[in-house]
This record gives sequence, C-alpha cells and structure tokens, in this order.
Amino acid sequence: QGTTVLNAIPVGLSAGQINAIMPSNAPLGLVSVQVTFNNAKSNPAAVRVVNSSFGIFSANSAGLGPGILQNFVSAAEQPINSLQTPARPGQAITLWGTGLGPASFADNVAPSPVSLPIQTEVFVGGVLAPLLYNGRSPCCAGIDQIVFQVPANAPLGCWTPVYVRTGGAAVSNFVTMAISSDGAACREPANAIASPLINGNKTALYLAAKLAVHHDIGVRIVRDATTELFSGYLAEEKQGPFNFNPMFSLPPAGSCTLYTTTGDITRDDASIIAGMTPPTGRGLDGGAVTLTGSKGLRTVGTSPYPGITGVLLAGAIPSLPLTNTTFLDPGTFRLNGAGGRDVGNFSASMDVPAPIAWTNRDQITNINRTSALTLNWTGVAASNTVFVVGSNVDLPSNSSAIFLCMAPAGATGLTVPPAILANIPPTRSRVIQSKGALYVGEWNIASPANFSATGIDLGFLLNALIAGKTVTFQ
Repeated sequence: QGTTVLNAIPVGLSAGQINAIMPSNAPLGLVSVQVTFNNAKSNPAAVRVVNSSFGIFSANSAGLGPGILQNFVSAAEQPINSLQTPARPGQAITLWGTGLGPASFADNVAPSPVSLPIQTEVFVGGVLAPLLYNGRSPCCAGIDQIVFQVPANAPLGCWTPVYVRTGGAAVSNFVTMAISSDGAACREPANAIASPLINGNKTALYLAAKLAVHHDIGVRIVRDATTELFSGYLAEEKQGPFNFNPMFSLPPAGSCTLYTTTGDITRDDASIIAGMTPPTGRGLDGGAVTLTGSKGLRTVGTSPYPGITGVLLAGAIPSLPLTNTTFLDPGTFRLNGAGGRDVGNFSASMDVPAPIAWTNRDQITNINRTSALTLNWTGVAASNTVFVVGSNVDLPSNSSAIFLCMAPAGATGLTVPPAILANIPPTRSRVIQSKGALYVGEWNIASPANFSATGIDLGFLLNALIAGKTVTFQ
C-alpha cells in the first residue's frame, strides 16, 4: 500500500493455490497482493484488509453446515461436535477459525495463547454465548480459537446456527452445531424430513409448492405472478456425523441461518424450493408419479439426475391475457407412484389449506440491513410451520446470499435480527443489477402425509404455500 511493502507468510503451496498469513502489521484498506516465483512477479491483485473478519471452519470445507467445534469434557476428551456427539447447554466449546485480527507478537513463531483485544461475540441459535477465550491456537500461526459456553437457553437441535461477530459489526459465515439437553444423539421432533439424514434412511419425499410473488421493484408495471411446482427427492442416505442438506437441515424454531456463495443463488423463484442437493448416498428410482386434485392430474416422470425430479405444475399472471392454469387450490390431493427400479408402487393423500396471508407485505420495500426486520401473517394451518426467506443477488460481482428463519409454533410474526441481514449484498443504484426478494411461507414438515413402499424406510408428501415480493437491501 503506497510505499509500504510487507511479506506475507506462506503456509501451504500447491500447483494452483498459495495459503499465506496476512501479517498482523498489514495496513488496513485496499492493498495490492503480488506473488514472486522464480524471480518473476505476477500481476497485482487488489485486496481489502480489515482489522477483523472471522471465518469459521466447517466439516465440509465449504464454510457452511456442521462447524469445527469441540465439546469440552476434559483436557484429554474433546470430541468434535456432531449429530452423534451433541453439546449440552452450559458446556464449554472450542470453535476453530481464522481472521480474528492482529496479534502483538510475531506471526512466524508459535503463537502465545492470550486473548486478543478484539470485541468478539458468539451467537448460538441467535443467543449470545458467554465468552471464555478469543485468541490464537497455541498449535498454529494464523489459526484462531474461540472458547464459549453453550447458553442455557440456546435452542436444541441437530443444526443450530452459530456465527461470530467481531468489532460489533463484522459477521462471520454461519455454521451449525448439534445441541441436546443431555448430550445424547440429537433429535428433530418438529422436522420429520430430517430423520433420513440423521439415521441414514432410504426415503422418498415429494413436495407440491405454490409461490405467489408481488413484483414491484425494477419493473415498469407492477405485476403479481403465481408459480406452482412439484418436486421429488428419493435417496438412500449414509449415516454420518456431519450430514447436512440445506433443504432438510433447518434451524430450530425461532432462529435464523444464512448462506453466501458465488453466482446466482436463486436463479428463479422455483430454485428456492426445488434446489435440493445430492444425497449423501445414492439416488433412488421411484418411477413416474401423478398428483391428482379437483382440477385433474399432473404427471412427473423420471429425471436424468438420480433421485431428484421436478416439474412446473402451473402458473398465472392475472394482469396479462394468459390462461390461469393454477392447480394447487385448497382441497385434497392424491399422489400415486407406479414404482421404479428401487422403489415399489405407493399412494398418499394430503389436504392443502388456503394460502398464508402476509399482512404487512406492502409496507416492506426498502430493507435497512442495520435494523431489525419484522414480518407478520395470519391464516396459517394449525399443523403447519412458518418460515421466512430473504435473498439478494449482486449480478456485477456474481455473488449472492440467502437467509432462512423458522418461526415458533403458533407465532403470527417474526423479527429478523440485523446480524442476519449484515452479509446480504446491498442493492445497486441500478436496481436491475440486483435481485432482492422476501418470502413468507408455511409447510407441513412437522406432520407431513406419510406413505410406505418397498425399497424405502420413509415416505413423505408435503405442501408449501409461499407469499413473496421484490425488495431492496440498503
């Protein structure tokens, strides 16, 4: 930066990657990074250096899902937190990561195990945890440890979100940890579709979803559009300590999680519901299925992607001269499967209720990411669970983020904390360079319709009713 030149400390080298420690005395702000190899200098690359920007290590090395956290039992017994070895409320936990901030000692020697003078907060399921230590790991330069206690009132679950905030503003990536009241293997009584991931079952899951979206940002004419989807996920899961699937590994009631990535995380409204990830084991062939309701039937065939199927059921834009082909009206629907190579024939039925009413939808247009966001609704079926999803895509930087919050049973409103919104990309001044949206939906994950068939352990039929609108994030 200017006339200041510092040597970073390489700690790992391969043909296509260099891992190095940013020196503690690096200047803040924009700097230029350059590599010298065999006396030849690379092109310079611009990098922004901040005082603290923590990154939590995860078991899948993707920065999401189960984090690298150790349950402290004794000095000699500190197992990694997992689905089979959850933590208990009040237990000490060691969280591993990097980017906590500068140290007063040299970066090329064994670190001193002292807490760094950096404001550090750990949130478990949205609850602030008591902090015990925040500093370098004694083992390794550049590697940080944060030791905290699981809050007594932290929500229990297999995938309770955990994030770190430093300096009162910089929010880390979100990982998960398993928490149970007695330290026994975790359970998800309010999320029936999680059991295959936890227990390693063979499962067939079908989801019918209706999305009604109000488009009033970045358009010349305000329009309402309804999209209906039907998707299937048939898989043999392998039981594992760190199993995770964003579609099924939901945060506990009353908490939120966040995912950030390169590219367009939403692509379209449909992908939020149909964007299922591959199974931990193998996909299963269940053959073609039909969904029958008061307006006839729809057929879903097999897919080139083993175990994952999907079809656009219907759509409608009332303000345009198009035929209204909506199919998922309130009433009873029946699913029939002909069976395939792995799964036998089956049938199931479910009742689809009237859609959720998002009562303060039209009052939410510009979302301030530094303030709490409150959403209210009515008309939710007693057996259904409400969720809130928000996302934004920044097209010029090819980056995006999406958050998911689960409402407590019986709630008629939910408040999204500012920390959940902090890593959402802000909307550009040219709004067509961003794709911001907010959704409120309900589905029957606590008590889905069940069915049985040869070749599977569990069969589920679910419905989701979602109201959405376009928004900006400031």
